Amino acid sequence: FLYIYAEIYYQWCNGGICKRMIYGGLGMEFIIKENENHQLESIVNKNDKYKMNWVAPGEKWGEMFLPDGITGRIERTASTEGKITEKYIFVNNRNWEYFPQKGEIGIAVPFSDNYTAAEICMRERCHAHIRCGESQSYIAGIRMGGEKPNLGLVLKKGKIEDYSIIRSEKELSNDRGTIILNPKINNLKPGERTVIQWDLFWYDSQREFEEKLLHQEGQLLIQLEHGIYFEGEDLCFHIKADEEIWREKEIEVTLAGEKISAEKTENGNCIDYKVKMDSVSQGEQEFLIKCKEYSTSAIILVLPKIEKLAEKRCRFIVEKQQYFCSGSLLDGAFLTYDNEDKRLVYEKEYDHNGGRERVGMGALLALWLQKNKDMKVEKALQKYTEYIYRELYDENTGIVYNDAGRDNTWNRLYNYPWLAIFFMERYRLYNEVTDLKNMYKIMKSYYAQDGASFYAIGIPMLESVKLLKSGGMEREAEELLRYYEIHGEMLIKNGLCYPPHEVKYEQSIVAPAVNYLFQLYELTGKILYLEEGKKQLAVLVLFNGHQPDFHMYENAVRHWDGYWFGKYKNLGDTFPHYWSSLSGVAFREYEKITGERSYGVKAENSLRGVLSMINSDGSASCAYVYPFMVNNVRCQYADPWANDQDWALYYYLKEGKNYD
Repeated sequence: FLYIYAEIYYQWCNGGICKRMIYGGLGMEFIIKENENHQLESIVNKNDKYKMNWVAPGEKWGEMFLPDGITGRIERTASTEGKITEKYIFVNNRNWEYFPQKGEIGIAVPFSDNYTAAEICMRERCHAHIRCGESQSYIAGIRMGGEKPNLGLVLKKGKIEDYSIIRSEKELSNDRGTIILNPKINNLKPGERTVIQWDLFWYDSQREFEEKLLHQEGQLLIQLEHGIYFEGEDLCFHIKADEEIWREKEIEVTLAGEKISAEKTENGNCIDYKVKMDSVSQGEQEFLIKCKEYSTSAIILVLPKIEKLAEKRCRFIVEKQQYFCSGSLLDGAFLTYDNEDKRLVYEKEYDHNGGRERVGMGALLALWLQKNKDMKVEKALQKYTEYIYRELYDENTGIVYNDAGRDNTWNRLYNYPWLAIFFMERYRLYNEVTDLKNMYKIMKSYYAQDGASFYAIGIPMLESVKLLKSGGMEREAEELLRYYEIHGEMLIKNGLCYPPHEVKYEQSIVAPAVNYLFQLYELTGKILYLEEGKKQLAVLVLFNGHQPDFHMYENAVRHWDGYWFGKYKNLGDTFPHYWSSLSGVAFREYEKITGERSYGVKAENSLRGVLSMINSDGSASCAYVYPFMVNNVRCQYADPWANDQDWALYYYLKEGKNYD
């Protein structure tokens, strides 16, 4: 029994008439509210107990951004499959031919992707995983708490080449902004029109979304094995097609103009084109996928072997990013480096100073030297250690300072685990008990300042306890373990109601919590830690997308880091950002405990996914700002500042399968 109905109600709103419409079909039901311009002010699933509005507050879904002389209108219909089809019709009303410029036309699809109290985020906010791949374009909107239903958008006609963002700076890190899809439109003669059309539908899981995408008329499902490869590795990805839709069509794959062969197999109603190559040269590689009018791509990145990449980066840090000036507070510090202007950067502004996240450079060098001998790098590490003792750390109290000059204008708890990691890696390098004691003192100081109530990044719970025990410091190991268990009790008590930190809710609050719970399970064997960790892991995985583009593949949604740490201070999506690797660390921990291979695969791809921030010559970037434009400023750039991104390489060297 199939049915479709539409009930229309008129009400006064914003000084005009609005329509409230209920579309239903096959049990998947839309409640939408249109304004007089056919723009949507709300999209709700009728069966959703939370009645989440998938349109961000105050935004207008379907608002069009058009140059003079180009007009647009919306047509919206419901289907018997429970979908809503939106058609955007653009007409050239000029007396001359229209040559569209990239990003000139936009359609607002303001998914409610913003951060407020975590308990609200779980029910009434979503992660919007965006794919703008010309013919293969979609948005997988998935509720942050993982409860169904979720809202999908899949292109049906036309091409989308990019997306842009309109952002309110007063919201700073907590609002991703309005998503604007930028169609790719051919030149239009006077009076000529063109159409962009997509379907909206409800779905329950990532797997169901992929199934719906695969069976959408004219769509292909592209599945990468890795977004980032290392030189010498065999490359492979899959293009899946609905056999009924694509049976008589020939799909062509090319790389740099050369046709690439693909193994074609049939499995039920699915065709699988397996693209495989023995090796691919270094750099970004775009595989073009075409069939008549259909066109899209899969974009991967090939980096040098991880050993070579790490060596280049460590030497770049030593040669370019250490400051020498006798008598200066900063003598010996590792500082931000401007790759554009070829100079060091230091500002008292917190995220550009001589401490904090930049301690990652020291931790990386100490880790790298454990397997490599290099007197120049070792000398630089020693000089940096002197700087740490003099300017950033009090070994009597365990206090970690925010900047050179023992400046603790902001006593920031995030800084403590990072410096503890630095001394931990020095201990592994030199086996000097002083470093082990410093690690212990720092963590004890952290917990003396109510650290158990804070979701710090990078606490080495498992490793610190094991090292203290193996170093003959049993009492200190037991003391830290008691602190860690108190911390774990807080994580369990809060559950998914994460407290706000520097951002109200984000991936780098959830990922450490999951990781600590798994580490506590390994330390104690208490099943409660494992079970609670699994609950929070289910929320963590939702941050990550699966788009066939190395920038986004298994990288978490983050959209503020370039503003705080970059040269150009842009509040826009950062794909990737290095703290996305924290998810990979948590996935790897879960794999170690359970042996679940699928999480090992996710871990490897998550840890690799951030390595595009390290260049083959050893230079680096703190963030890649991915949208085409943010607030009308053109983006799609790697920020010139090498600032705090070295934690990406540190965690791959610790957890990656290619470096053990």
